[in-house]
Amino acid sequence: MSRITPPPAIVSQARGKRGLGRFGRLAAAGLLPLRTDEHGHALVLFEGAGATGIENILCPPAAWAIDLDCASPEDGLERLPARLLVRASTAAAVHNDLVGMMVEALGQRLPHMDSIGIDVRLALQEAVSNAVMHGNLCLDGRLRGSRDGLAAFTQAMQRRLADPRFGRRPVTIAADWNRTHLVIRVEDRGRGFRPPAVSLPVAPGACCGRGIGQIRDLCQRVSFTNRGRRITMRFRLPAGEQA
Repeated sequence: MSRITPPPAIVSQARGKRGLGRFGRLAAAGLLPLRTDEHGHALVLFEGAGATGIENILCPPAAWAIDLDCASPEDGLERLPARLLVRASTAAAVHNDLVGMMVEALGQRLPHMDSIGIDVRLALQEAVSNAVMHGNLCLDGRLRGSRDGLAAFTQAMQRRLADPRFGRRPVTIAADWNRTHLVIRVEDRGRGFRPPAVSLPVAPGACCGRGIGQIRDLCQRVSFTNRGRRITMRFRLPAGEQA
């Protein structure tokens, strides 16, 4: 995977009085780990609360999109090599299609990806859903097994989305690739968990427990780091893809 760090261009969609803040200083100094291609890359800053029209925020030349409503939005970015990256608050992730945004952006850069696009979308949707619901919001999916439990799950989700301690936790999707493989990482800031070494059978009709097994079926390789807070999914690119 490439590791080029150019002085990035900055496109600001941030509103209000905060402006670029620390991101602006880091980007201007060339200290953010951005990657480049023949078009160059741009760092897009936005405010996720009430944001509209962000589905195209990663269109070229934009490469990284950072939600300033996240708690500590810049933390850990140096550990995520990525040509494409979106970091959004949990609240913004619930109200916007981050998965569709990333898959569309990948398709714009990897024109032969359409043959694996469905697998990428399904695996990424499971990973982001787990990061948001079980990771950042710390919700128990087993509650959804009954009508009363589903109501309790929904109420708990709404309460925690409104609580900045949960709603502002970031979820990050980072994608990198070369001529043969696409690697996508999804990271949350929840309590973490110990993923099973193998996928165990899930009872028909079960309301939870399917996600990791499905992801493993869709990817060439899956691994967990950071105490389960980061999942790394590796896909083989179709022949003829360009780095």
